[in-house]
Amino acid sequence: MVHHSSRRLAAACAVVVVAGCSVPGSSGSSVQPPIASAAQVTTAAVPAPSTTASWSASADSTVRPRATDTRKGRALNRPFTVDGVTVVSVEHRVGAAYRPNVTGPHRLLPEAAAAFATLRRAATKAGLRLSVVSSYRSYASQRALYARYLGLYGRSYTRRYVAVAGTSEHQTGLAVDLRSPSGRGSTFDRTREWRWLRARADSYGFVLRYPKGRTKVTGIGYEPWHWRYVGVAHAKAIRALGANTTLEEYLRLA
Repeated sequence: MVHHSSRRLAAACAVVVVAGCSVPGSSGSSVQPPIASAAQVTTAAVPAPSTTASWSASADSTVRPRATDTRKGRALNRPFTVDGVTVVSVEHRVGAAYRPNVTGPHRLLPEAAAAFATLRRAATKAGLRLSVVSSYRSYASQRALYARYLGLYGRSYTRRYVAVAGTSEHQTGLAVDLRSPSGRGSTFDRTREWRWLRARADSYGFVLRYPKGRTKVTGIGYEPWHWRYVGVAHAKAIRALGANTTLEEYLRLA
């Protein structure tokens, strides 16, 4: 993971579960923290997310209402959503009771799991190989991971590379960290697999969640490995606005 803004250091992908990422300010030195596993997290049903605001993706951006996160107390146990899109970040947290019903070998929400399986089959048919490094992590898993890294590497390192529980997109069951045989982490965007994803992922409902050069908008450094399921309609609408358009900009959260 590359440099984060000081106000939003821990969000989304959060832990660098990928090797070969350069530490900011380390003159290109490589850090290789251990890969986190989510194999033992438990899940349970959660009430349908509450939608705070809704607008048509085809509407003029000047007339779209700006979404406001008004959740408090127990409402924080459901994610903030805009036009049906779940948003989890430092500014839009979720509580420990948010436990989506993930499924499949990569522990994603059913719709995301099905879409990813289709995407992966298409990539394989094109002669490419995609592997999942990390997907769903529960609030408890994220908290334990943060504590573990705090003890091993100290506060400064941990705040840069591990999300505080409740701020990671991985808790949604909608995000996957990917790699290929020829690249992972900060080198993933040099691979054929990444170029294929960049050109076609929107057709399967996935977007590059933290594009290059958009840290001031997302609060997260460039993460070529982190792909987020939003559905085909939203993914195509986001891509139509530009290859580096962020979810925050699309939903008018930034």
